[in-house]
Amino acid sequence: MERWKDYLIFLLGLKKEETKEKLEKFFPEVIVMIPAYNEEKTIKDTIISIKNQSYPIKEIIVIDDSSTDNTFQIAQSLGVRVIRTPKNTGTKAQAQNYGLKFIENTDVLVTVDADTILESKAIEKIIYALKDKKVISACGFVIPQKIETFWERVRLIQYLIYIPLAKKTQEYWKVPLVSSGCFSAFNFEILKKLGGFPSETFVEDMALSWQALIEGYNIKVVPEAICYPKDPNVWSVYRRQLLRWNRGFLQCLRFHRKKILKNKRLAFFAYWYLINGLLSPFFWSIMIYSLYQLIFYRSLTTIYSWIGIFFILEIGLNFFYALFYGKKTKLTKKVLSSFPLYLVSGIFDLYLFWEAVIGEWMLKSKMVWEKGH
Repeated sequence: MERWKDYLIFLLGLKKEETKEKLEKFFPEVIVMIPAYNEEKTIKDTIISIKNQSYPIKEIIVIDDSSTDNTFQIAQSLGVRVIRTPKNTGTKAQAQNYGLKFIENTDVLVTVDADTILESKAIEKIIYALKDKKVISACGFVIPQKIETFWERVRLIQYLIYIPLAKKTQEYWKVPLVSSGCFSAFNFEILKKLGGFPSETFVEDMALSWQALIEGYNIKVVPEAICYPKDPNVWSVYRRQLLRWNRGFLQCLRFHRKKILKNKRLAFFAYWYLINGLLSPFFWSIMIYSLYQLIFYRSLTTIYSWIGIFFILEIGLNFFYALFYGKKTKLTKKVLSSFPLYLVSGIFDLYLFWEAVIGEWMLKSKMVWEKGH
């Protein structure tokens, strides 16, 4: 019972952290790296948000992956260091690894996507999680820059549920599956030791996280450190992003299949996600039929009715979490209007998971790395 009490306190963010006074001696040197390809519309706001951080930044480095627009010129005009690759590398991971060659030394490397804006104290709040020398990285809370279209509203609810519930649960068991690529802080020494950002999959952030967890390092989640990426606003972009994430996840399973059992908790969460995705058509069928039985027959004498009640309770828990953290982030109205759309979106996510499975496992079709917006 005491363990469950600690778990709930941890999930709700009620656990007392060390006071700032105790952490004042931990004041690491920070470099921020921004990989960018054709980001002329967003790079300026990203750089300005980093320049306006409450925590002092030693240097901001933009890795221009041979953009064909004005990304290089805009970044350079803002007074940051801009490094241009000889030719387009093809993936964010390879661009980041190219940039690592130009960083001689720092305590902490913060990576920020070129379409992501940081809250003014984001780096200050995320840095303290790295005081433990066994922590390779810390990631923050993610909220879409715009919350207007169907897909932006869906993504808002996904973030509000997944990060404080699923991701914090994973952290409680010391195995967050991914340190978010849009905004993370890294122990630079450990990052170099592990060889930088893995480029064998579409999801360098997840691949690196798994590699670190297998090697015995830890990852922290800091909900107080908020970032605002530009999320998909239309179906075509949402589909490309989800396919990249899902196929990248399947690639990580294949790439780490011989090592993943070295961390049994990581294996549990990874294979749980896989099994849940594979069985999702069955779960959706049972859920719809059970809710139909419960609503139209109003009987509690069948197993389907009780399954329907279980699904209603699960939806209620998700709504509570979305509303709880929506209130914290002053997005209560957005949560109330967006949550019904999130419930419908599950059908699309089911389809995209299976499209990824068919493409990655059955057809083994090629896929080009694409941005998420």
